[in-house]
Amino acid sequence: MSVLALCLASVAVAQEVDSTGSTLAQPVRKPLELAWEQTEVGDFSKTVSYVHQRNADVMYYHTIWRTIDLREKMNHPLYFPQETRGTWRSLGQVIFDAIDVNHPERPQDSVLPVYTDEFCTMYQDREAVQAALSETKVIDLMDEETFEIIGQQELHENYEAKQILQYRVKEIWFFDKKRSVMEVRILEIEPMIQVEREVGGQGAPIPGQEEQEEEDVQTVKAWKRLGFIMYDELRPYLVKQEMYNPKNNAQRLSLDDVLTWKREFSSFIYQEQNTYNDRQIYEYIANARDQRIESERITEKIRSFEHDLWEF
Repeated sequence: MSVLALCLASVAVAQEVDSTGSTLAQPVRKPLELAWEQTEVGDFSKTVSYVHQRNADVMYYHTIWRTIDLREKMNHPLYFPQETRGTWRSLGQVIFDAIDVNHPERPQDSVLPVYTDEFCTMYQDREAVQAALSETKVIDLMDEETFEIIGQQELHENYEAKQILQYRVKEIWFFDKKRSVMEVRILEIEPMIQVEREVGGQGAPIPGQEEQEEEDVQTVKAWKRLGFIMYDELRPYLVKQEMYNPKNNAQRLSLDDVLTWKREFSSFIYQEQNTYNDRQIYEYIANARDQRIESERITEKIRSFEHDLWEF
C-alpha cells in the first residue's frame, strides 16, 4: 500500500494544473512533427528592424491600397491550414489568437489592438471586436406536430479564421535618394470576413393574383470588416509563426518573412492616393477587366518612376 500511494503521489505532482484547475488540457510535450531534434539555432524570435529612414531623404512617395485574395492559388500558404495542426497556423488564426477575444477580461495593452480607422488613431474596445467576430441569428421555432411557428430563438455563432478570405492592405512606396532604392512599407492590414446573408423579397406577381403568398428568400455572400490592425504591432506575432514553404520546407520561413521582406503573395490595387482622397477604382471604372488594367497601370507608374531616374 505504501508503494502504491507513493506512485500516485508522484503522478499527481507530475501533472500541471492550469488556471481552471484542470489537468486534461496540458500538453505532455511539443507537437511531434520531425524525426530529429530541432535546435534553437535560427529560431524565430523577434522582428528584423527596418533601415532607419530620414524624412529628408524621401524624394518621392505614393500611398496605395491593395487586396490580397486568399482564394488565389499563390496565396494558399497564407490561408491553410484551416484548423490549427500542431505548430502550423494560418495568417487568420494568428490574428485571431493575437486578438484573443475569448478572454475579454485581459487588458487592452496585453493583446493585439484593433482600430476603428485606417490611420490607427482610436482603439476599438474589446466588446466591439467580439461583436465583429460573431453574429446573432434569429430562427423560427416550429411545432413538431402542426409545423406552425410558435416562437423565435436567437442563435449565437462565432466566426472562424477560415472565413477570412481577403486582406486589405495599405502601404507606402517611397524612393530614398541617399541609398538610391525604392522601398515599400505596409502601414495597416484589414481582415475581410465573408458571411452569408439571407435577402427576402416579394416575388413577381402571378397573373390573376394580387400578391404572392410565399416570400422569395435568397442567400447572398457579403463582406464583414473586422477592423484595422497596425502592421508594425502585428509583426511580433507573425515572426513567431512558421509558414509552409512550397519550394523547400527545410528552408524555414515565417509569416513576417513572406509578407514584409519577400512579399510572396498575389494582390491587386483597388485604390491609390488621389485628389479625391478616398475614391476607389470601381467608382470611376465600371468594367471588371478595365479595373484590373487600371490596377496594373498604377503599379507600372510606380515602377517607372524608379526606372526613369537611371541613365543607361
